Amino acid sequence: RIQILFEHMDFSLSKRRRKLKPERDDGYPTHVQLYTTPPQGNISLTEFESYALDRLTVLRCLYNSGVRYKKGSEPYLKSVMAEINNHLPLHPNANDESEQAVLRHRTERRKDHISHFLLRIAYCRTEEARRWFCDQEKELLRLRLEEDTHEIPALLSANNLTFERVSEVEIKAKESLIRESSRIFSNKDQIIVYKVPFVDAVDLVRSRRVYLEAGVAYVPHTELISIITGLFRTKLSKALIKVSRALPFINDDERIMPVLNGLTTAYVGDDFSGQKSEGQVSVSQLSTLSKTSFPPCMRAIYEHFTANHHLKHGGRLQFCLFLKGLGISMEDVRAYFRGEFCKQMDGDAYGKSGHDYMVRHLYGKEGKRADKKPYGCLKIITTSPPSSGDCHGCPFKHYDADNLERKLLGWKIPKVQVKEMLGLVSEQHYQIACTRYFEVTHQVQDGGFGLNHPNQYFLRSQELLGNKMNVGSQGYQASQPAPSTQNTAPDVDLTGIDLDDDINME
Repeated sequence: RIQILFEHMDFSLSKRRRKLKPERDDGYPTHVQLYTTPPQGNISLTEFESYALDRLTVLRCLYNSGVRYKKGSEPYLKSVMAEINNHLPLHPNANDESEQAVLRHRTERRKDHISHFLLRIAYCRTEEARRWFCDQEKELLRLRLEEDTHEIPALLSANNLTFERVSEVEIKAKESLIRESSRIFSNKDQIIVYKVPFVDAVDLVRSRRVYLEAGVAYVPHTELISIITGLFRTKLSKALIKVSRALPFINDDERIMPVLNGLTTAYVGDDFSGQKSEGQVSVSQLSTLSKTSFPPCMRAIYEHFTANHHLKHGGRLQFCLFLKGLGISMEDVRAYFRGEFCKQMDGDAYGKSGHDYMVRHLYGKEGKRADKKPYGCLKIITTSPPSSGDCHGCPFKHYDADNLERKLLGWKIPKVQVKEMLGLVSEQHYQIACTRYFEVTHQVQDGGFGLNHPNQYFLRSQELLGNKMNVGSQGYQASQPAPSTQNTAPDVDLTGIDLDDDINME
């Protein structure tokens, strides 16, 4: 069934100008791909999940780093290249033809190929998701081509992308215009220029980096990367729309849909089950820790709970799981909740309220006895917004600007930094704003991590304060998208999937 969907992912570049050479005919002739043909063969569900998550980790790093740093700067390249080399490496084709080298190249290209198409399925559902995916994939391609410019001729040849080279006679006649427009040639440089249709060089024309005449852009060979990535993004955008129309073909596949449905809001990293840190944090420390090491979302809940001695369901759920991730035992959390709630209600009323049952349930002692994991940032952000009397959610996402500013100033955040955070929030960079809050409160220029989880925030804070803790174990937690009137679904339970099963892509 996967192959049925992939057949709708035709990524052909303009057929009136060029005919593509399918990648599968020659294996992978170049280590950088334009993903012109879908993958074939079998893939295990273990690979299915791990490939998609590794690529997702890279794309999110590209996005977060692009917001925090200027693209192309040293901090930006250091951040993104580390993630790319760790999760999605692509070694260039080398003269080493040993069996080990050939196998490594094939494995890397196969993973890159399959993971791209898997995320197409996950990110084809909405216009916002498609735009985000196209932007990050375009940036990934740009970085790979800039890292190895010698790959460009082979990539053009493999995809039959041919551009007319400007003759020496024409260059001589227009040399001054070309040099002045491009601004990258010194007088000693030999000019190598290609004629590219205006529509394929829009980015270069917009930034006035090429000479334009009669609908043709005179593009220096050093600027071909912009042309390639622009074509790639345009065709990928169209291909994602085709994929979205083909989704009904796999909607009833219970093996892969739970994974695909959770990918756009998946948390990738430590699961913070609390087992490795049990006993390192006590309830008596919460008052101090809330001011020094709690992320804003958990600090807001703690302060609300302390002031009002009551939490609605969303707040209880989010806060209890956070405390569990800190390693606080179930009995201590039960006693803490009872102590706070009973400042406003008697013991009998508390026993009948179901609050104590909920704590036991979240610790896996009631109901299905499932081991619930603390919520990651995307789960919290995409949760339905708090209503009157609620205090759960993400302050940067769910507070209006006035309330958020008042809250941050109340926490002694300098006004200049508050305005900076509000600017990030206005552009919907909620996690980046929270990272900036971390840097301000800990007096560091760079937090040194990509914020994805409240317990990760706490752990990093404790490390900076000299209280190194051993929290969490590597794992994957699928978070469901925000509820909507069009698509509502229960939480995904991946334990029922046989990871030894195979998915046939043919």
